[in-house]
Amino acid sequence: MAAYFTGAPLAAVGKFGDIDTVQRNPLGARMAGVDALGGYAEYVYLAGVASCVEGDYVSFNTTSYVAVRLAANAVGFVAIAPAAILAANWGWFQIYGFYPTSNSDTVAGASGVFIDGTAGRVDDASVAGDFVNGVMSTAADTANKLPVHISYPYVTDTVPA
Repeated sequence: MAAYFTGAPLAAVGKFGDIDTVQRNPLGARMAGVDALGGYAEYVYLAGVASCVEGDYVSFNTTSYVAVRLAANAVGFVAIAPAAILAANWGWFQIYGFYPTSNSDTVAGASGVFIDGTAGRVDDASVAGDFVNGVMSTAADTANKLPVHISYPYVTDTVPA
């Protein structure tokens, strides 16, 4: 089943996976919908980032709502790009629900994830301060594509005491 939105039909413009060449929604707008398994999902409308590819993890803040490919020591909220939403483009990024093909290094099933050394990816190798809260792999990756369930993920770049 493909991901799609539910709710008020005039609440948002576009759909999950669209790449907008002009801003069509307010930055930071949220939309409820359905994920790839038919479950509940949520999306946030963000400005894109250079070198973004489908399945990339991005971080963003609630001041500018501009995506930044997830990299070591990041701080902010995290989302997954459904398409190559590049700089000077806008689109809906997933923040809650099941995502079947996020970008990863080798990850075991049913594990938490950390920021990987390659921008936009996650790994299950422990890196102090780079744990991605709210992301759980649901199976092992296949060819660096990882099925995950996300629940409003974020990173803090802190090490618990």
